Amino acid sequence: MHGLPRMLAVAVVGALFINGLAEANPYDKFRNRAYSNKGYLSEEDELKLADQVHQELLKQARLIEDRSLNEYVSSVGQRLARSSGRPNLPWRFYIVDDKSINAFATLGGHVYVHSGLLAATRSESQLASVLGHEIGHIVGRHGLENVKRAQKYQLGALGATVLGAILGGQQGARAGEALGNLVAGGYLMKHSRDAEREADFLGLYNLKDAGYNTSGMVEMFQTLQEVSANSPNALGGILASHPPPAERAANTRREIDDHLRGSDRRGVSNTDDFQRLKSGVTSSSPTRSRVRPRN
Repeated sequence: MHGLPRMLAVAVVGALFINGLAEANPYDKFRNRAYSNKGYLSEEDELKLADQVHQELLKQARLIEDRSLNEYVSSVGQRLARSSGRPNLPWRFYIVDDKSINAFATLGGHVYVHSGLLAATRSESQLASVLGHEIGHIVGRHGLENVKRAQKYQLGALGATVLGAILGGQQGARAGEALGNLVAGGYLMKHSRDAEREADFLGLYNLKDAGYNTSGMVEMFQTLQEVSANSPNALGGILASHPPPAERAANTRREIDDHLRGSDRRGVSNTDDFQRLKSGVTSSSPTRSRVRPRN
């Protein structure tokens, strides 16, 4: 009979442990992180590589050149960037002419959003949540982490490519083709699911600090959930590298309830400028481009 109390004690401890895991906030691990370029490329070299990556993207993707659309998206992005963890970067925001629902960031403040995603958003705060997430990737140095990992594990070839892109000149020209292959494969923008959660965490606080209603992020994940259920092909490769939208919505709602209470009842949700954006995107008849980087 002495074994029964022990078994009960083990069961109780196990239940408490499992309950503790269930209650753990998945964002706690990111809460006190400090961010810098230490251990990565210097910021100067990051900016040089970002410009080279952009030039390669221009060979593979078509950007929408509508001035009013670009100015609007840039204005939302710049508002967020000023409140981000890297406000001094030369942030640039681009619209890729592509019907798929996607957005991605590379390095050094370059953020790209597909016209299909703009069409799927229903408010300015939803759009801001997407841009905030992408800004979060750059604040979190996720692209730089991909460069570092590739240099370490793959390859002298990639190391030479990165070096050539930074140095420019003849070396930069020779590096262009190899860098183009990396861009086309989306390698610089393929992040772990934990990095995606971190970008959600950073993006949520960026959204709040920039004066947006944080419910826009929850709503955007709910929109992605609807699309994934009804038209999964519209999301391209997003779901392969991201946590499920339902999980992301739940994580965000949990963070708002635990640490940002009331932020979903104040701040900017929608604007007249956003409504004009929607009509502009609808009338632009975007086409699918060749490049499919993942955010």
